[in-house]
Amino acid sequence: MNNAVTPSVPPDAAALAALQSFLASLPAGAMTLERLDGFLCALNCAASAPGPSVWLARVWGESAEAQASFDDEGQARAIVGTLMQLHESIGAALERGGRGGESHLPRIADRDDGLPGGNDWAAGFVLGMQIAPEGWQPLLADDEAGQALVPVMMLHHEHDEDEALRPPPIDAAMRAELREVLADALLQLHQQLAPARRDLQRSERQALTFRRSGAKVGRNDPCPCGSGRKFKACCARA
Repeated sequence: MNNAVTPSVPPDAAALAALQSFLASLPAGAMTLERLDGFLCALNCAASAPGPSVWLARVWGESAEAQASFDDEGQARAIVGTLMQLHESIGAALERGGRGGESHLPRIADRDDGLPGGNDWAAGFVLGMQIAPEGWQPLLADDEAGQALVPVMMLHHEHDEDEALRPPPIDAAMRAELREVLADALLQLHQQLAPARRDLQRSERQALTFRRSGAKVGRNDPCPCGSGRKFKACCARA
């Protein structure tokens, strides 16, 4: 029986509970599941994003040097594996949504009044943008395209210490639909940055492709290094 986990499938409830418990055991500054969801959504939407070696530290704590202490190798593999699976499943859901399928619904906890909060999710999303600023330049340079960020920024600044940055109050009716509003915004952002992602991926593939600049050198031809010897007796032996 094949027990391999399919990357596009989100972690199950038990794996998420274990991840949540582990993050809660870390020093202050580690992400909640809600903030983590927003963070990974931003990384998946960006035209380019850093790899896990960079962003995992921000999951463990507030600094880029934060580290996690695991009980053993088994726990480390399980926790990091759940994080990778969550990251990949969000990306797969956004791709699926772009094709007309079911997209990602932000993981947002309800407040005491039963309505979704979302401030912690938005904080995670903004942090994801901040660690990959170049990945957001194509969108931030376009005022019209950037409108999809409005609901995220409204939540991010809802309780800002600077009153000038606070948005108008979010009423109960709007808040009740918050998850769906953010899901739509995510899909727009992901699709708007898709051309830039494809261009980057194409450039990376080309950089990894070896292209021969001249005709193939035969074994009995003069070595192109200029030694005067045959290729087979010179650089071909290296």
